Amino acid sequence: MVVVRDIMQTDIVTVPSDMNARQLARKLADEDISGVPVTDGDGELAGVVSQTDLVRLAARGQDVHFVGASHRFESRDRADLDGDPDGDADAGDHDPFGYFLPEESAFSAHGLLDAEPQGRFDTTTVAEIMTSVSYSVTPDMPVQNLADYLARGRIQRAVVVENGRLVGIVTAIDVLRAVAEGNLLR
Repeated sequence: MVVVRDIMQTDIVTVPSDMNARQLARKLADEDISGVPVTDGDGELAGVVSQTDLVRLAARGQDVHFVGASHRFESRDRADLDGDPDGDADAGDHDPFGYFLPEESAFSAHGLLDAEPQGRFDTTTVAEIMTSVSYSVTPDMPVQNLADYLARGRIQRAVVVENGRLVGIVTAIDVLRAVAEGNLLR
């Protein structure tokens, strides 16, 4: 049986709870990761924080409109969504739900930093936007149970704790990778 220990990441990047949001955004971008465990002043696990938390911070108090899903979907008839018989439609026209944002989007990590040169990204700490860890997984948990936990909770990552100590992190991508590589059949 494959367990969390078999697929978890042990080279863990963490951030302190007193780091500001701008530093966090740079850290996530520099490490090319989407979220990290947060430690308190004593180095104890305090929570997790992700790019989604940064987007929420950027959107706080703003009138945010996503161009794409509703506008493109309503403006095109159903037959157009099924394909492009003439082969002349722009690739973006076949993305009615706006999954692919342009690189210059304000919702990219560096775009968030540049869009707000001073302000809440400098004064908001990670502790203010993180999610507290209310549940962790153990290294010996079967991956099938982990997958169920991630899916039911719509969670992207879980911290792995053993004897009260952070020993790893496991993500939905780690589970998908194990499935793709056939590792769950062992």
